[in-house]
Amino acid sequence: MQAEESFDSFYLTTRRGLLHQTFALTGDLPAAQTAVRDAYVAAWHHWHKVEPLGDRNAWIRRFAWTAAQRRHAGRIWRRNRGMAADHLATLDALARLSTPQRRILVLIRIAGTPLQQAAREVGVTQHVAEQHLQSATATLSSQLEAEPATLRAALIGLGSALEQVRLPRAPIIRRAGRKRRRLHTGAAVLAAAAVAVSSGAVAYEPGATDSAGPRLGTPLGAVGIPAEARVGAGVAAEPEPEPDEETGPEPDVADGVGAGETLPTADNLLDQDQIRRLGLRQRWKVEATQTNTSGDGINTICQEARFADPDGLSALVREFAARGPVRRTAVQTVEISKSAAQARKGFRTTLGWYAGCQASRLQLLDAYRVDNIGAEADVLTMRVWKRPVTTYSVAVARIGSVTTSTVGKSVGVDPPAAGQITQSLADAVSMLCASSGSQNCAKQPEYTVVPPPPSGEAKGILAVADLPPVGRIVRPWVGTTATGGRPNPAMTTCDRADFVAGGAMRSRSRTYLVPGADLPARFGLSETYGIFRSPARADGFLAGVRRRMAGCEDRDRTTEVTAAASRRTGPGSAWWSWDLTTEIAEDETIEFRLGFVRVGRQVAQLTFAPSAQHDMTALQFRALLARAGDRLRELR
Repeated sequence: MQAEESFDSFYLTTRRGLLHQTFALTGDLPAAQTAVRDAYVAAWHHWHKVEPLGDRNAWIRRFAWTAAQRRHAGRIWRRNRGMAADHLATLDALARLSTPQRRILVLIRIAGTPLQQAAREVGVTQHVAEQHLQSATATLSSQLEAEPATLRAALIGLGSALEQVRLPRAPIIRRAGRKRRRLHTGAAVLAAAAVAVSSGAVAYEPGATDSAGPRLGTPLGAVGIPAEARVGAGVAAEPEPEPDEETGPEPDVADGVGAGETLPTADNLLDQDQIRRLGLRQRWKVEATQTNTSGDGINTICQEARFADPDGLSALVREFAARGPVRRTAVQTVEISKSAAQARKGFRTTLGWYAGCQASRLQLLDAYRVDNIGAEADVLTMRVWKRPVTTYSVAVARIGSVTTSTVGKSVGVDPPAAGQITQSLADAVSMLCASSGSQNCAKQPEYTVVPPPPSGEAKGILAVADLPPVGRIVRPWVGTTATGGRPNPAMTTCDRADFVAGGAMRSRSRTYLVPGADLPARFGLSETYGIFRSPARADGFLAGVRRRMAGCEDRDRTTEVTAAASRRTGPGSAWWSWDLTTEIAEDETIEFRLGFVRVGRQVAQLTFAPSAQHDMTALQFRALLARAGDRLRELR
């Protein structure tokens, strides 16, 4: 089982890149498809030899390229009817190069292979490889009437011509590989028998019966050997390339991308088979792949700028859509930064876009930290409470200087399970890992529910994205600028919570409103937090609050306190909540939902004043209290 998993991972992460490279080398898509399939079948046949190699990509590439060039015949653009004119022009220009020039160009400009390794694969010196690259670049530039700096984009663009090409699933490749192994084994036995017969090494027993097997001299065709198994037994067979197994050591993941030649390409993005994890019962297709340099550059909800790293080297965006009545889409974005430090900033920026999103009726539901994937990885789930209800799964990871994010959208249906989202992220990282020449960048992912990442709003206090929908209000919540917590806007006549007077060293407050909505003036939510010298001081403050809440109805006969609840949520953390109803006139009352949450030496108070038509449930309010506790952890 371990060998199958290792092969499947190798196949899924390299097959699109190999098809792209082989197609660019020959310009013959049918030949390239067949050669790539046969190469992986042979790889599974020899997996005991291929798996330990330092560079499996070189092994599989040499096999596929040899097979493709052997099958290919004729001018290279003749078998690609219906292809875009720019792709045909690129293929036409490539056809004017010599085979060594084309091999070097594809290895360096598409596969991202270093010059020294490319020279070794082609079998020339590094100096000759440099000459081939210069000549190929000059010829291609002249044929396409383009600047040399733009040629790589044209070569990479050939990959978009292959987006709808379907490749066999890994189990199909393995089955063909097992059949190939059996046939080769049978052929080898027959070949050995033939050699033995010709040399007289087999004793002849006079009077042997037919039941003992065929008599010597019986034609092979009469023995019942399948025609395809007669290889090596006097039957001609198509020669099979045997790649050289001598390779260099496996390179480590670079902390930054050293040169343009090693940049990930569209071949390192998820394909329509891998994206199925975001909708297992559906068939997916690739809608578009681009560099995000046209239009406004905004591809997903909550995205605030074209690039999370505006100083990065390049970016790739791929859009997917599921077929059928269930509406699901996805967008994968890859950004390549100049260094790992810049990529870390881009990673935090990307997460911040979603953690601090302020789209109308959008709520951040859950956050997960994912281990065993790249350098860092997180997943967020969000929901837009408009009909039809739409859920977004946002998965972000960084490997070295590369950041990848996949935003899945599910309209009117349940979102994919967390395990499928995290595994899809592992697939994305594996694809990028393969382009770097490294292995095991994404092992079996393990995810843990964690507090959401910082929102970019006021630290330690609720973000707008944390707030649940209220009634049928369609306008978004808006949070005011956080201010000092005195006076306390969340205080009621029951709790009389004065954080500063109660010993808090620091206190901050924020109020949340829905501007433009037809709501009473008193409608809104307020939060105040205080940081005390010790957990004991925080406990003392809350003990006073609870005593005053318990005696509120005795002090104020116009107020009723109901729905009291509390819960311990961990060591040193808990929340308490109450509902208050106060009579302000003979036929008029006002209501409040009131709660406190403690995390260590930090305490937050939430007070929500609903209207008769627009309220949140007790469960929603208590979940919001728990989220306020998560935000308090940012202050540690």
